[in-house]
Amino acid sequence: MSKNQSANMPCLPIYLINLDRSGHRLDDVKKAMAELNLDFERVSAVDGRAVSNSEVNAVYSHQLNTERYNYDLTMGEIACYMSHRKAWKTFLESEHDAAIILEDDIVLDPLFAQLQKPLAALADSRFAQWDLIKLAQPFRPKESQPLETFGEFQLVDYEKPPMGACAYLVSRQGAKKLLSRVPFFRPVDVDMQWQWETGAHVLGLLPYTVDNSHTHESDIFSVANRHASKRRGWVRLKEQWRFFWQNRRYHKNR
Repeated sequence: MSKNQSANMPCLPIYLINLDRSGHRLDDVKKAMAELNLDFERVSAVDGRAVSNSEVNAVYSHQLNTERYNYDLTMGEIACYMSHRKAWKTFLESEHDAAIILEDDIVLDPLFAQLQKPLAALADSRFAQWDLIKLAQPFRPKESQPLETFGEFQLVDYEKPPMGACAYLVSRQGAKKLLSRVPFFRPVDVDMQWQWETGAHVLGLLPYTVDNSHTHESDIFSVANRHASKRRGWVRLKEQWRFFWQNRRYHKNR
């Protein structure tokens, strides 16, 4: 973090995933961060238009995708997952115990600059050994169960974590668990829901302090429209049942 980092922010890095060709998004985030007197480190995102087959094949399995997911991931979705992996690696190269990972199509609530309060309290609580904490729920809401209150914030657990990976906290142990997920075959936010496979348990911090701006064209869709991919209905049904029973067992054994 730079010397301009706000004293209101916890002493941990903020990594922003941003494509080199998305300067307009970067400008929007810079403005939002400046208004909160915050700094961040940019992580150059993997570009689905330019990534090589060898780079993809090193971390992604087409075979597992066909067997376990209901459509072929687009190069944009694969590159998105690779970009998050790049951010986790960048964080682990630092000496910090945790980091905030952000995508670049976001809106920051003023409370985002006050995250030091729950994080400091969390470190001294029974939940100090956490993996990943969602800071946003940009799509369909998911039910949550309160675990502990830290001032105006509340730590929650989910029966099923919400979709979206635009903003979250990750610990060192959480990043290592997520990076061990090789090869991957689902979108990154979907993989986060399969907690027993990644090993990284997902919590949430309410109120959510980040949201998708929903104002920019999706970088994923700019590479290829995932809705145009042929759906595998039988695989979807099979995996829904697999998720239901394994998720039930996972929570029962926690």
